[in-house]
Amino acid sequence: MKRVRVIDSHTGGEPTRTVISGGPPLGDDSLAARLERFKTEYDNFRSVVVNEPRGSDAMVGALLCAPVDKSCATGVIFFNNVGYLGMCGHGTIGVISTLAYLNRIGPGRHRIETPVGTVEAELDERGEVRVANVPSYRLAANVKVEANGHGPVTGDVAWGQLVFPVQRSRPAAHAGQSRNTD
Repeated sequence: MKRVRVIDSHTGGEPTRTVISGGPPLGDDSLAARLERFKTEYDNFRSVVVNEPRGSDAMVGALLCAPVDKSCATGVIFFNNVGYLGMCGHGTIGVISTLAYLNRIGPGRHRIETPVGTVEAELDERGEVRVANVPSYRLAANVKVEANGHGPVTGDVAWGQLVFPVQRSRPAAHAGQSRNTD
């Protein structure tokens, strides 16, 4: 039986489970190629790490990998209960905090290699982390979709490690119902 070591962290209530040792052998090629190998050959590992009985729907996993770019503190592949993430903001904060806890890094700027590019994070003396994500961009404009029970919704689609909808108009039945929830 192989032992897997993890450290759990929380970023504003968002849980990250960082696999610090015992992950599957993914090789040493690009993080994108290792992600594909993870998906096709070791998906059961993903499921065991983040799903019940010791995980949850909100859990994000972070598998530490040797970076190809030696200027990076680590490489990481993010995943959750249903699949894989190119990058994860709160997961990156969790990884940086975990590396600091393990005394692998100290305060300062650190580069993290992900399957979608290199992310920069800054750890300050108080343990706070700031992340500069991979560049984002508009993937598609004026996309109209039918929202079940709500009618048509039009918006843009943004990419910034994941795909995000940016709504431009609300269905008429809900117009005027928005409110500030700060």
